[in-house]
Amino acid sequence: MAGLNLLTAIIVYWNTLHLGHAVEARRREGLDTPDHLLAHVSPLGWAHILLTGEYLWPKDADA
Repeated sequence: MAGLNLLTAIIVYWNTLHLGHAVEARRREGLDTPDHLLAHVSPLGWAHILLTGEYLWPKDADA
């Protein structure tokens, strides 16, 4: 169970970091990004992350 908690924490951190960068980029470009709308954005989603994918590496690949 601790592994799942760690994975969840990593995903939330990653999403929070990138949401912050996206908001900063929009504001630098002069696009409207009101704080009252950002209050409804959550970093808890992970539909964009493939958790059940197959990750294959060749056995002779250098590490």
